[in-house]
Amino acid sequence: MKTFIFIIIIIILAFGAGYLFHKSEPNPTPQQLTLEQILSIKELHLVKHTYTDLFYLHRHNNPNKPIRAIVQIPVSITAYLNLKEIKLIHHHDSLKAIVLPHAQLNEPNYHIDQMIVRETRALQVHVGKDLYPLVGTYLKYRVAERIDTLRKAAISTQILAQAEKEGKEYIEKLLHTLHRQDILVTFEKSVTTKSDSEIVGIHRHQ
Repeated sequence: MKTFIFIIIIIILAFGAGYLFHKSEPNPTPQQLTLEQILSIKELHLVKHTYTDLFYLHRHNNPNKPIRAIVQIPVSITAYLNLKEIKLIHHHDSLKAIVLPHAQLNEPNYHIDQMIVRETRALQVHVGKDLYPLVGTYLKYRVAERIDTLRKAAISTQILAQAEKEGKEYIEKLLHTLHRQDILVTFEKSVTTKSDSEIVGIHRHQ
């Protein structure tokens, strides 16, 4: 019964902290060009990278034709831990370890409504302001082609490792607040070939 009450307290604290963060934290302003912004939200176990993707618009959409415009679009991608997949390991009715799931990536979010079109003089002459909505429609198709490339680029920047680090630190701080530093916090990769009893044994010798 005590273990059940303890788990309920952890869940309430986690959701309460996440709610308070969303009520008070302003949205970050995307920055232009190559600047990368990392926002670590420990209450929600999130890490967000913000980039600016560049699109070169050629005359008649032909890469061999002159460039008519350069379009800058802020794009964000978020890594998170799905707390619903947490595994609790008990020994003699006592909670001994919390096994966290691997971090995952959300789909990249292209903020097309915030795009900046840097025109060439030729674009102003040949296209005109009234055709700018067509630029947005064209980019939606191009964005779909870049999703996988952007995900791979985000992974190469260790965004998943950062999300796991933030999530682990947050859970450990919760346990510290509840005076339960004796509970081991680990990840699935550490237990793929170990039974629950083996994990408890490892923790005893730490």
